[in-house]
Amino acid sequence: MPENTGPVAAKHTAEEAIVQTAYSAFIRHTQTCAECRTGGMDCVTAAELRQEYRAAKTNAGGATR
Repeated sequence: MPENTGPVAAKHTAEEAIVQTAYSAFIRHTQTCAECRTGGMDCVTAAELRQEYRAAKTNAGGATR
């Protein structure tokens, strides 16, 4: 199977990077936030980060995670 190259592949790679960055920010926050870890629910910041991740995933076509 040929390797995907060109503008479509570049767009997909950029979208995937945005999704992964947003997801990583959410996960890093929830791992270090006392409120998220002990309360069992997202704090306000975590909720905002989760929404950013979902928006990035939707904008990328929802093909990841």
